[in-house]
This record gives sequence, structure tokens and C-alpha cells, in this order.
Amino acid sequence: MILTVIIPIYNVEKYLKKTLNSVLNQKINDFEIILVDNGSTDESGAICDEFAEKDTRIRVFHITNGGVSRARNFGLAQATGDYIHFMDSDDLVEPEMYEQFSNIIKKEYPDIVMCGSLQINSRRHTEMVVAPEQEAFLNGRNQIAEYLNQIPLNDMQCLIHYIWNKWYKREFLLKNKLSFSPTLNLGEDYVFNCTALKSIEKIYKVPNTYYHYFIRGNSLVSAFQSEPWKSRQMLFDAHKESYKSFGIWSENKNAIMLEEGKMCFAALRSVNSSRCELSFAEKTAFLRKFSDSEQMKLTVFYLKNSGKNLHRVWLFLIQKFNLFGIRIMLLADYAERRIRG
Repeated sequence: MILTVIIPIYNVEKYLKKTLNSVLNQKINDFEIILVDNGSTDESGAICDEFAEKDTRIRVFHITNGGVSRARNFGLAQATGDYIHFMDSDDLVEPEMYEQFSNIIKKEYPDIVMCGSLQINSRRHTEMVVAPEQEAFLNGRNQIAEYLNQIPLNDMQCLIHYIWNKWYKREFLLKNKLSFSPTLNLGEDYVFNCTALKSIEKIYKVPNTYYHYFIRGNSLVSAFQSEPWKSRQMLFDAHKESYKSFGIWSENKNAIMLEEGKMCFAALRSVNSSRCELSFAEKTAFLRKFSDSEQMKLTVFYLKNSGKNLHRVWLFLIQKFNLFGIRIMLLADYAERRIRG
């Protein structure tokens, strides 16, 4: 069998049928679908069973809720396909995705095939394309190292930030004992991909947006994260180690620190998000912890090197007044965003 599609399920009764139909309507049939019902309390589990009764390619497992990483690992342990597609339970795939990927793997047999995505923000009613710049087959560690040394931003996002836009060779995953960390609730896909990079030999990328990713109001990625710092450090370390494995860390260190600092700064700004439900005292404790963290150093590095005049002002406030300066910066940032609308 060419492919196993692994879909963790949790309370997605509104979207699940559409997601499953997008997979079942693919132009090839040589795949199985593993649905891991992660302790759903709505009708999601029943929908899974209903689809399994109608199509023998579907296998359903009902487990207690242990998080998305545990569900993916569980699905991987049951898989029999040559390749693995980790899909989210409220997303869609274009009808030709599996046929096109199948043609690629029959010809080149890469460790990973990846494509672009159309990212739809349901709350803001916006769409954004994130896709590799061009089709290419990267054959061998040297070619991949050259690619990473000059990787465009969109390619970086497609390669490292997402898992749902890829097929992974199952033999490659098993040989390198790759799995998702159940202790991470932020960036588990990122760490998984960075770890995979340390052993990868062949990557095939296409610019087509075969995957439709939905960002919904109740999505974890759209919510404020009050304890992201341990996770952020793990993300940075994973990225660093993946580049070290190619011997290209020193020449890419500043660029990666800048990107990581940007993400830390975004996490800091989210304390003023309308979705942040922390009390004033909790925000104060959060900011105090942040001001004494490694992520603070990365944020300062980003503000110092971003080239934006406003960031220099914020950098001065942080370095001069520390916690009080962070508060002033956040209030100014919030006021500016409100004025812009």
C-alpha cells in the first residue's frame, strides 16, 4: 500500500465529513485512513464509525484524550503504508494531491515530498498562499545543505513549520525513530521536522497548493499561550541542531536567531491580544518570567537587528527600564494597532 493517512480527531463534528470526503475523492485509491478519535465528546466518534462502515480503507481507533502528538504516534504505530500523511481533521486536500505525490515517489522515492498550502483564516475571512518557490528534487545531504543556506522564507515555512503538507517515507521515520513529543503543546510539528532534517537524504518539493489549512477562532495557534517559553527554547534548539547536522550553523546563526526572536516578540505582544484572558496580576507574573528568560535575549536580538526605527525605541525602553519598559512598549504597541484598526 502506497500511503497511510493519519487523522487525529477531537470535537470536529462540523468539519469532519468534508475533510474525509476530500481524502476519499482523491484520484488514486491505494491508501488507508487511520482515524484516531482522541476522546471526542461530540458526534465526531460516531461520524468516524459511520465512514468506516462504508469504506474498508478506513480504520477507527477510540482512545482517551492524550493530546494530538500521542494520537499521531498511535496512528503511526498502526500504519502499513509506504508513506505517511499527517492530516488535520478540519482541513481539505485537493483532488489531485495524492495522484501527483504518488507519481513523484514512484520516480524518485524521496524521504519527504512537500507542497504549498492555501491558509484560510475563518475568523478574519482572509486567505494566504504559502508555497515553495519552485519544483526541485534535492538528492543528497550536500544539495539539501546548499538549499538551506539560501532558503526563501516560504520554503522555510513549508519545510519546517508544517507537517500536513508532506508525505513522509514510513521506513525513514521508523529507521530514525521519529515521533512527536507528547510534552510539547506548542511547535510539535516544528520540532518533528527539525529532527527529521538531521537524517534526511532526499526531499522533493512542488509549489502547488494542494493542501487547504483552516485557521479557526478556537484554534490553538490563534490562542494566547501563557507558558510558551520552554517550548520556544526547544524549538530554537531543534532548529539549531538540524543546521549543525549539515555543518552550516555558523553561517546561518544570525538569520535563525532573528527569525526566532521575531516569533518570541510576537508571543510577547500577544499578552495584549483580545484573546488573552489573564488577569493583571497574571500578566505581571508572565512578563516578569519573560524578562528573565532566554527568549528575552532573542527578542532583544530581533529588535536590535530588525532595521525598524520603532523597534529601536522599544529596545531602549526594555534595556533602560526592564519590566516597566516592557509594559510601556506593549501599551504603545496596543495603541498603535487600535489606531490602525
